Amino acid sequence: MSEDNESHLVANRECGECTACCVELLIDDKDFKKPAEQACENLMETGGCKIYQHRPSVCQEWYCAWRFMGQLDESWRPDRSGIMLRSDENGIIFQPIQNPREVLIRDRAIELIGGGVAQGIPMSLSIPTKSGFRSYGLSLNEPLEEAVASRNLVVIQDKLLELIDFAASQNTSPIPILEV
Repeated sequence: MSEDNESHLVANRECGECTACCVELLIDDKDFKKPAEQACENLMETGGCKIYQHRPSVCQEWYCAWRFMGQLDESWRPDRSGIMLRSDENGIIFQPIQNPREVLIRDRAIELIGGGVAQGIPMSLSIPTKSGFRSYGLSLNEPLEEAVASRNLVVIQDKLLELIDFAASQNTSPIPILEV
């Protein structure tokens, strides 16, 4: 990540003991490969990276959205919230790292998702399907628009659960086996 991009990180916010990106993400870079949903070979049992000072650039340059979003408190750190937030050119992706039916319907998740939908910020889910298979990506804005407009927590939770169940039931391709 360039120094300019690093300047967008929330001051004094560190990953701490969180290792979600070291486990959950697929890394298929020319200099480094790691399968999704498997701990990186450099992740120490006590947390942290064995090669931190010399880790690949793909690891040095990636941060979850929690590191950028100043409005989120410490409870949103992925290992605490059970959700890894990722940002890309298409908005914010909610990737649950704990049970999606629990973590995605908590009040704080509903507030963030609903607020984004209401403001027209693209929001999406990346929901696990079967073990060993890719997650299913699902845009939330259109399917949640009516529920969010109702401003009724139960209505929004019910719709989100319906979307989570739909995504989890989809047939996706196997997670690729990477040659390391």
